[in-house]
Amino acid sequence: MDKLRIAMFTDNYYPFVGGVPVSIDRLTRGLRAMGHSVTVFAPLYPDQVPDDDPDIVRCKLLRYHRTKLFDFAVTDIFSGEIDTEFVRRGFDIVHVHHPFWMGVRGMNLGKKYGVPVVFTYHTRFDQYSHYIPVLKNFFKSYISHSIVKHFAQRCAVIFAPTRTAMDYLTELGVTKPIEILPTGINWPGEGNTLRAELAPNGEFLLCTVSRLAQEKNIFFLLDCVKHIRQNASVPFRCVVAGDGPERNGIEAFLREKGLEDCVLLLGSVSPDRVAEVYRACDLFVFASRTETQGMVLLEAMAGHCPVVAVSSGGVDDVVVDGYNGYKTHEDMEEWSRRVTGLMADRDRLEELSRNAHAYARRFSVEAMAAQAAQIYQSVIEKAERHG
Repeated sequence: MDKLRIAMFTDNYYPFVGGVPVSIDRLTRGLRAMGHSVTVFAPLYPDQVPDDDPDIVRCKLLRYHRTKLFDFAVTDIFSGEIDTEFVRRGFDIVHVHHPFWMGVRGMNLGKKYGVPVVFTYHTRFDQYSHYIPVLKNFFKSYISHSIVKHFAQRCAVIFAPTRTAMDYLTELGVTKPIEILPTGINWPGEGNTLRAELAPNGEFLLCTVSRLAQEKNIFFLLDCVKHIRQNASVPFRCVVAGDGPERNGIEAFLREKGLEDCVLLLGSVSPDRVAEVYRACDLFVFASRTETQGMVLLEAMAGHCPVVAVSSGGVDDVVVDGYNGYKTHEDMEEWSRRVTGLMADRDRLEELSRNAHAYARRFSVEAMAAQAAQIYQSVIEKAERHG
């Protein structure tokens, strides 16, 4: 395979913490390990020290819009410096990660200079309509779907992280080729050095990793934890890794419900630390209904944690019910029953743990990067054949 020069365009990237930056970083590392050159065009955040990495092009902002729920980096996509860097590096393919702003800039540069463009559809934007200051319902019911469809139709290939995401794009009327490409997962080490710290009295350990935001359905999960505590005979704790706009509300909820000693809020945690949390815990629990892919679920499985989760798009694609975990309706009794059943049946828990670990192996960073590179190559060859 030829060594490729790849441009990535994104509206958010580190130090912003989220699924898209993680996905880009892992794909980039996997491709570079194969010998390909990858340049990431990303926002330069306020007060951020520019990167030492010459292959991250930080783009100046027009505005940094702060809200109580979310902060938006509005990049100056009109800057000539972006065009200059793009031409200087001579790319073979453009990979965009959003259907607006920086994604549109990457698309237009690809069209201008005859470079094929691929697009990863990461997010069900209609499920984030509560972040939009005006026209929330119109955005949810029409605008978000229209933006995705019309942008995708301009691309050579669309990457969908799961079959559910691919089906959604097809239902929108996208007719361009769609390839399933999940985010690769880092393979964790072994050992559970955190266990004694998190479960000093040998408690059963539940864990979840999530941005503490409305769309992650975290209060449903905490209500279930309260229900389990009232009905289970096995001592347990629930470890929550992540931060976000609902942090204060969650802390107040824990005080009100008397769960402060049962639920441990770790705050924002580094990827290495998260891997240690997985290895230390017994069962991963999840309630989000907005996942386009089950990345954190797969990472938990890699750390020997089977999963109990509310059934939704990304969850349904990675949880094989009764094999590596359980999917439930958004029903407290059903969800809690699955959790308490595994708390009481260690043999069954161990069986699911082995299955989860084996299942996760097929989604390594290396495997996903190799798949992406093959698709890039076929797109480039097709573009060359068609002039």
